[in-house]
Amino acid sequence: MQVLARDNMPRASDLLLSVSVSADIYKTKIVDLALAASEELRQMAQQQEPLWLFDTNKQTEVLNEPEYKRRFVHLDPTLEGIIKFLANGGPIDMPEFNGNVEVEMEHSSIPSDIESSRAIGIVLVDPINLVHMLMNVGSWSCVFSNIVSKATNLGLLLTGGDGNVNGSLQVMTAQFHLPSPLVRPREVYFARHCRQLDFDTWLVTDVSLESVFPNQLVQYKRRPSGCLIQGLQSGLSLVTWVENNVVCDGSVPEMFRQTFKSGVAFSAKRWMLTMERHYDRHAMLQKQHDQLLGQPLRDINVGEGQKNLMKLAERMIKSYDEIFSSCDENQWMPLSIHGGEDIFAKTSMNLDVPGTPRGVSVMISTSVWLPIPQNDLFKFFRAGENRWKWDLLSYCCMTRDVLHIPSARDPVNAVSLVLVEAPNGRTDKSEIFYLQESFTDSTAMYVIYAPIDTPAVHYIMEGKDSDRVDILASGFAVLPCTPRGSILTIAFHIMDEELSTPEYLPPRSVYTAKRLVSETVSLIKASLMFSSAC
Repeated sequence: MQVLARDNMPRASDLLLSVSVSADIYKTKIVDLALAASEELRQMAQQQEPLWLFDTNKQTEVLNEPEYKRRFVHLDPTLEGIIKFLANGGPIDMPEFNGNVEVEMEHSSIPSDIESSRAIGIVLVDPINLVHMLMNVGSWSCVFSNIVSKATNLGLLLTGGDGNVNGSLQVMTAQFHLPSPLVRPREVYFARHCRQLDFDTWLVTDVSLESVFPNQLVQYKRRPSGCLIQGLQSGLSLVTWVENNVVCDGSVPEMFRQTFKSGVAFSAKRWMLTMERHYDRHAMLQKQHDQLLGQPLRDINVGEGQKNLMKLAERMIKSYDEIFSSCDENQWMPLSIHGGEDIFAKTSMNLDVPGTPRGVSVMISTSVWLPIPQNDLFKFFRAGENRWKWDLLSYCCMTRDVLHIPSARDPVNAVSLVLVEAPNGRTDKSEIFYLQESFTDSTAMYVIYAPIDTPAVHYIMEGKDSDRVDILASGFAVLPCTPRGSILTIAFHIMDEELSTPEYLPPRSVYTAKRLVSETVSLIKASLMFSSAC
């Protein structure tokens, strides 16, 4: 099995667009498009019924598409002429038009779907910092690493004055992903515009560029989307997030069709909860720091230890998200072995990235359907005392949580430290810890972990710098499928010390990867099926 190493060179299409957006003819069109999209988003964010309806099944607001078309979708001059002709007694058979790009999608061999939703939440950060995060492509992709595989700023067309981002406009490309090697990421080219409405109210708007750069192969169009940010007292922000997308993608595996059909895969709620969780963590770290001031030395060390553990967990989450950040040069490849067709692998070479072991690492992943509700799977994995039931390396050992740090907003979101102890009399196994974080982004429920040896745990808990600790993250993502079933994605990230190059995975490594995944799935099924049968 041959696996290519990752290459960060920009693609030719990105370079071409980066040059094109600066041309005056395109720049004027993009500016006009972004300004119109910004005004449309402002109205959408502030309107209630009948534009927005609450869907009790999805527990979120969804767009009333007929009302949206009546208010915002304008037909081009050719279509307006046809309608006038009909009004004067012309033929009555008329196809339904939804605008230029939607027409192209609807007349393709693959049907298009509308995915539009809205979510409102309070974020523990002031509007200015939130806006600067959204307008910085690096910070934005980092905060939303569970959704954004990669993002690139292709051009800055307008800038604000004196460091102010008000009025700035940039062209970007991004890929959005679900945590599974079976689902291809969605790619989109779009303009992002920032606009200050009043002293403490901002609007950040995205809109696709297909009307400026037509593309018959487009599968994902971002209609005016983004967020309205309103400042509250004490440095808080009230955020209204709008997702308004047209999707034409026939490559979605059958297992995931219900997840996409329900509209939860890339919903506004998912973006909103991800942002809330990120700033909740930073608020908690700041609160811990403030509480430690003036405390006895012992309490300071304990508090610093927990704070460093949370910082390490944040790095662990990003490490896990990078597993699914595929690119053209380093795509998932199915294992070339009988029974391994649904198990995928890719490799990576690290020579100088701090916080990551040096050498060749192998990422292995698969997604399986299980007749177990999403919440039940999530509870099973996040309980430290259950680890021995599914982890091959912990099998027949004693496992338990020795530290648990819940989120203030939602106790289900928590960082914990799981201890694995060998049974009495066993000398072939040594004590080991697992740093673990469990959380939900409304679409998936995650349990992510990384092994840490005992000296490293003591080093962290003594208040030392956790950036010096090397980790590789693995974990589970549980997506809803049916009321009685879920899609479980398993992802392992392990070092293969016998490999000297990432370009080739030998038969021995392929067999080991298949055995690791297959036996883990068997243990999970045996434990959960037995529990449900009882």
